[in-house]
Amino acid sequence: MTVTPIPKGDKAREAIDALKGYVYQIYQSALALIELGPEEFLFLEVAEDYAVVARDALKGVQVKETGHSITINSDDIIASIDSFVNLRQKNPELQVELRHITTSIIGKEKSSAHRIGDAPTLETWRNLAKAGDVEPLRKVLDASKLSEQTKNYIRRLDDTEFREEFLKRIHFDCGAPDSKFLVRLLRSKLSKLVMEHGGVNSQVDGCLNSILMTLLQKATQKEERCIDRNALEELLERATQIPLNRAQLEVQNQLINKALAASVPQTTNLVATRLADPRPIDEVPFPPALASRTIQIDNILSSLTQYGVSWIFGAAGVGKTTGAKIAARRLGGKWVSINLRSLGGEQVDVVLSGAIDRLTEQDIDGFLIDDLECPFECHHRFHSIPISSG
Repeated sequence: MTVTPIPKGDKAREAIDALKGYVYQIYQSALALIELGPEEFLFLEVAEDYAVVARDALKGVQVKETGHSITINSDDIIASIDSFVNLRQKNPELQVELRHITTSIIGKEKSSAHRIGDAPTLETWRNLAKAGDVEPLRKVLDASKLSEQTKNYIRRLDDTEFREEFLKRIHFDCGAPDSKFLVRLLRSKLSKLVMEHGGVNSQVDGCLNSILMTLLQKATQKEERCIDRNALEELLERATQIPLNRAQLEVQNQLINKALAASVPQTTNLVATRLADPRPIDEVPFPPALASRTIQIDNILSSLTQYGVSWIFGAAGVGKTTGAKIAARRLGGKWVSINLRSLGGEQVDVVLSGAIDRLTEQDIDGFLIDDLECPFECHHRFHSIPISSG
């Protein structure tokens, strides 16, 4: 077995750490997309690593996967604070916030001049955003590596503005999950969405890969580096649904119908079995108000008297069944009815054959057939039926 040699090169030129950072950024962007609201937009590499924009609000996000601890003087932290001020000045019409997401933990500054007391300055930041004297923190920031533009911006703020418009609008999310845990979190959240769209768990990885590739392509475009909830819905549909044109659908339906017809005999149809027993017509009362239709009722009675059978045709709801019951009552005797709605020809034959066999053993004067909708076939034994309402 031939072993392929591993090429050697200058380790100083390897970009592994940089690539890991880009991958982590895409993972965090994917998480932001999954959690995106219906009226929010995700911008990639436009304002920060990504930004969420909704109406009059802009939330910029910086993402870092690093192993070292961070302080107020860390280059990443300084860059994020400077970036917030830049966003704020370039977008005065928006409520700007900035999140700095990092896997690093907060460390304590070595010099006492860069902290307040013995606590790390980033922890002090969190506390002073709620309450407390902000003047010592002002001095720390003024002595830091922040740009002159940022320092001048801070100097123009009074204490209330400094807390409300600056401290509360910059968030340091330290100790964030690393890439491995983030992928597990993404799969968990995406699994729920896939299931809600009718998919199965085995489709989650494919859907996640599609999302990551879409975000990567968006982030490297020169224009239109924006994505919304509709794009996520499209990706979920592609992962969980199989497109089928109308011709294919009709072919599939025909095959299914043939398979069902071959496996389930018509004589065992459950609907036919349920409707096989005739019921006395008096079990269903008349409506409280009846229209006077003397001519139509007289015609039904005349046909029954002369021929023994009467056929009633008409649209649904015009009163065919009620008219047939009125005629049966005028003739008198014991009448029963049966409903054949939605039954095919073979089913009707089975139902009527069974019903007539039972009625021959009873003292019945008339038989009302309701909703006879199937085409008339010669094998239907209507010679024993005195009245029909169709």
